[in-house]
Amino acid sequence: MILYADSGSTKTDWALKISDDKIITWKSGGWNPYYLTSKQMIEEGNFFIENINFDNQNNLDKIKEIQFYGAGCSTFDNKKSVQLALKTLFPQTEKIKVEHDLLGAARSAYNNEKNTIGIVLILGTGSNACLYNGKKVTQELTNLGFWLGDEGSGGFLGKKLVIDFLYNRLPSQVHYLLEKRYSLDREFVLKKAYQETKPNEFFASFVPFLYQYKEEEYIRNLISTSFDEFLKRIEDEFGEKSTTLNFNFYAVGSVAYFFEDILKERINNRKGNLVRIVKSPIEGLVGN
Repeated sequence: MILYADSGSTKTDWALKISDDKIITWKSGGWNPYYLTSKQMIEEGNFFIENINFDNQNNLDKIKEIQFYGAGCSTFDNKKSVQLALKTLFPQTEKIKVEHDLLGAARSAYNNEKNTIGIVLILGTGSNACLYNGKKVTQELTNLGFWLGDEGSGGFLGKKLVIDFLYNRLPSQVHYLLEKRYSLDREFVLKKAYQETKPNEFFASFVPFLYQYKEEEYIRNLISTSFDEFLKRIEDEFGEKSTTLNFNFYAVGSVAYFFEDILKERINNRKGNLVRIVKSPIEGLVGN
């Protein structure tokens, strides 16, 4: 049996492949080692294990391999942190492999396409990108995380919206709708941003609002310019190796999925081609 996991900053999708015809799935909180310690991951994992039915517990005892693809799993220390949690939770497992979520996203979005060079985008709570040749990631975008980067992501979009709200820069109708729905004030936002864990999740929680009113001129422009900023960073950093002219893009994540029309428009505007969007990579990972 193989256990697959795709982990972002907000949530982790798990899939236990018992056979080609039987797969058990569940969700947990995000296991980003920049935000959680091994101990916190173990505590969350134990909660799930203790609350599943007896048959599934027996299946967990038979796991021979774990493939974990996670946000933040790009450094040796961060990979070790996740491996420690997994080894503690599943001591009988013989093989535990922890990789960056970029590789998982690329494998899922490519859907077994080979020898095709493309740009893989992650657009969820956070954002990232890489060059992929159908077999391996050949270059990763420099990632500075939520406060300094994550352009185009749910956290980035929500942060821009809330900043404009607090600075009273929103159109009156959008301001009214946001205030009515969330009852925001300066003190509440500052507490969420600076005193509580995972501020990226707080700001990303405004994505449903943006989706509901995405045809409002201000909101559509906010999303478009944020995507443009993300694509410009990719163009600047990858340079001649990945000029967006006639380049294929593959996108993974809820923000890419829900704002597909805007993302496609911005990519087409740069003469690129959006080949495929996958809302969650876990299905592709299990199938590959």
